[in-house]
Amino acid sequence: MIEIIDNYLPQREYDTIRAYFEGDMDGGATHNSCTWMYYPGITLDNDGHFQFVQLIFSQYTILSDSFNLLSPIIQKERMCSIARIKANCVIKTPEIIEFTQGFHTDFNSDLMTGIYYINSNDGYTLFEDGTKCESVANRFCRFPARTKHTGTTCTNTNRRLVLNFNYSTYDTDN
Repeated sequence: MIEIIDNYLPQREYDTIRAYFEGDMDGGATHNSCTWMYYPGITLDNDGHFQFVQLIFSQYTILSDSFNLLSPIIQKERMCSIARIKANCVIKTPEIIEFTQGFHTDFNSDLMTGIYYINSNDGYTLFEDGTKCESVANRFCRFPARTKHTGTTCTNTNRRLVLNFNYSTYDTDN
């Protein structure tokens, strides 16, 4: 089941997360903004495309100070166990590229996947069944981690920014 929730966070919490990942924290002070790392691949390693990522949490370890900024999402989703949190930055292309060769699952387990959209653009998340979740700022898309999905580029902003969460919750419904 794919759930899409708009206006997910209160405006102030959204603004803080957006400012950090867009590089506008504290008036653009780089020491308080996201540090992006080049990654050779969008949906698969070395798939001929690239993106920038920030691995925030993995293998039971907080890897970025940005983890603390995400506590409103962690609390709202009632996350009791986190497998991974990653920020993705895909650069603008002249035409939308759907990475349909890269339909994938984040984990083959009973975890949930959540995608939090930091900025609005014409990119989207595409599911194998044809469902699309458009990139709308402050939107959260929740689905079972075994659900095959892929992403796209965007054409109307310089970058497409999303946060990817893989987790289990206190709720038995998720």
